[in-house]
Amino acid sequence: MKTILLGLILPLLILSIWEYFAIKVDNPALLPRVEAVVDRLIHPFTDLLDTGSFVHHILTSAVRVLIGFAIAAIIGIPLGLLVGRFLLFHRIFTPIIEVLRPLCPIAWIPFAMAIFKTYTIADIFGAHYTTTIFGQIQLGMLFVIFYGGFFPIFLNTIHGVSSVRNIFIESALLLGATPRQLFSKVILPSAGPAILTGIRVGLGISWMVIIAAEMLPGSDAGIGYLIMFSYELAEMDILIASMILIGAVGALLSYGVKVISDRTSKWQAMER
Repeated sequence: MKTILLGLILPLLILSIWEYFAIKVDNPALLPRVEAVVDRLIHPFTDLLDTGSFVHHILTSAVRVLIGFAIAAIIGIPLGLLVGRFLLFHRIFTPIIEVLRPLCPIAWIPFAMAIFKTYTIADIFGAHYTTTIFGQIQLGMLFVIFYGGFFPIFLNTIHGVSSVRNIFIESALLLGATPRQLFSKVILPSAGPAILTGIRVGLGISWMVIIAAEMLPGSDAGIGYLIMFSYELAEMDILIASMILIGAVGALLSYGVKVISDRTSKWQAMER
């Protein structure tokens, strides 16, 4: 209980300062009252500016992130296992990885938009005018989400594989483990906590990247799009409510991965 009360001190202080200046400025187009933002948040299914509700925009952004991030994980984890385990793969991939890794994912957004234009997942299957959510998932956005999530997963997987104790590997080989069993029974479980850390970091980066991507021309849905549209119409209560939701969803995603990570790495903590 004491921890909860201490955790509420700073948020309440921020809200008090916000309300004070909102009353003093007395201009909702510049700084809305706290109650105006709260009113938006407690009605998540209400249509906003004829673009859809908060729920609609959050779901659109979340689906984009989950698809792009899933592709990053599907490619990043196996590739990281190979690079971390075999010297040949390490020598092949290290030079290009070291060149691409420092590039900020957001720097790729204009490039991705120019290459993929406004093509969507639906366009791949010939459904050019579909009204489903797949008609709102642009390939350019998926690319930058993939790029943002790939490197944390890939590099942490390499680190996890490299950190596996030699005694575990040698013991498995002495007991007659096949290469497949070595990966599935020894290397992958031992590297699991590091991989989950990479997933947690990569998911956070992917969530930030999609918000930036949705602010660019060509997007017509998503929480990032809603922020820019509400800014253009000086609807600051919607803008601030959207920012709060972005933080809340990001924290929820991070917490979910953390819970999984804590449960799967208990054996390592007990070992220490």
